[in-house]
Amino acid sequence: MVDGKEGRLRRRPKWLEAAALSLAALVAFFLVRGCAFMPWNRSGPESEVRVTVTRDFGTVVLKDELVRLERGGSAMDALREAAEVETTYGGGFIQGVDGLRSRYDSALGGGEKVDWFFYVNGHLADVGAGSYEAGEGDWLIFDYHRWDYSAFTPFLAGCLTQALNRGYGGAVPAKVAVLHAPGAAAQAEEVAGLLRANGSACETLLLEESWTPRAGEYAVLVGIWKELANNAYLREALSNASRLGLFAYVEGGAVRLVGPGGEVAKTLGENAGVLEATGPRLGDGRSAFLVCGLDEAGLDAAVEALRRVLAEQCRPVAVLVAVAGEEPLAVPGEVK
Repeated sequence: MVDGKEGRLRRRPKWLEAAALSLAALVAFFLVRGCAFMPWNRSGPESEVRVTVTRDFGTVVLKDELVRLERGGSAMDALREAAEVETTYGGGFIQGVDGLRSRYDSALGGGEKVDWFFYVNGHLADVGAGSYEAGEGDWLIFDYHRWDYSAFTPFLAGCLTQALNRGYGGAVPAKVAVLHAPGAAAQAEEVAGLLRANGSACETLLLEESWTPRAGEYAVLVGIWKELANNAYLREALSNASRLGLFAYVEGGAVRLVGPGGEVAKTLGENAGVLEATGPRLGDGRSAFLVCGLDEAGLDAAVEALRRVLAEQCRPVAVLVAVAGEEPLAVPGEVK
């Protein structure tokens, strides 16, 4: 720049020149690459997940939607796409969904024990919905139910197909063990065939008395209860039904069905079968799925109920009880 009075060249301050150069570089960056970082120019959704909002252990479906998420999106993000969500404790605890709110005040230790629980592909999650990164094809279930009988229902029987094909946290089982009682080899082969038709690699093995599920193992146990009961793990599991969140168990030669509040609401005898899962931990695949009958007719009814679960869009219910010649009953939600 030339000064009119002195006729001398007047230079800009060095700081101003540096600022101009920085601004020019920044503009050039955004022209070449930076626009990709703007919210309206981000890449499209990376994954699709299914969000199902239910109550009473999956018996009543309130909402069922497919949601698109950007890579790294959480289960909480997916729920917010499908419903209005209220949270507490810094956003880590679901207080309400679409106006259906927790009835228990943990600070005061009072109220009804009714809250929201979060499942991934049928597994009760070991982290909050905000901390779980949703993956392509995940089935995210948010269920509103009572927990005065048990706060721990580790697996939803109605989600068996999804559990075997998607696993938990991206850990998909390479092979499913179909373990059978001595007299149930034929039913085990039928179950294995159903699972193979749904995309699971299976092997059938005789259930040993000492067998117990290992971390990462997915097993389906097939047989009449009096023969399955030779296995110590199963005997112990069904004798601790409330601790493991089991709403159907065998006692004294009968199937006891537990209602939502923990009361034995119904007892079934001959021709009764059960589809249910046990699991001592959360999200590690250590689940044993029972296809069990009190007798041959009950076992056949349980296998038929499993066929329907695999072939149809089943509700994400906790337990299915089958009686020969009758429609399967969702437990505990449909127990009267």
